[in-house]
Amino acid sequence: MENMGRPDGRHPPIDLSHLYRDPESPLVVELLINRAHPDQRGQHWALSWTVGDLPPRHKVQRILHIVREVGYYHYTNWGPLTRTFDPLELEAISIAQLTRAQRGALEAIAGRTEVCVPNGEWNCQNWVMEVLECAVADGLVSAAERDAALDAAKA
Repeated sequence: MENMGRPDGRHPPIDLSHLYRDPESPLVVELLINRAHPDQRGQHWALSWTVGDLPPRHKVQRILHIVREVGYYHYTNWGPLTRTFDPLELEAISIAQLTRAQRGALEAIAGRTEVCVPNGEWNCQNWVMEVLECAVADGLVSAAERDAALDAAKA
């Protein structure tokens, strides 16, 4: 999709990175899964890492994912975003601990990984798998780490 599917005139989602900076310290990158959909292929996948906490149980995450915009029949890649989430609503599968520089490289991979029009076969899960494949090729994540996370996600 041209322009990563970003609709003309549509503002990007709110980003909290000005309040919650991605720290220099190594952090665990996770595969987030929303298991609310009964069909495994219908579950939303994303890559993320926690950059802050909001009591009593919410987290602040840096997230890499694609979404379906309301009113559009395609996916959109808005790039990396920092947002809050409730960890009780999502399953988090650890992939690897990455330095700030490595997370930046992962963000760059996600930023150039194209989106497609949904066709009943290609979805956010395919996009995440492609990002992880590139991360393995670039030496950010081992093939074993990728495979273990994907196996757990598909279980």
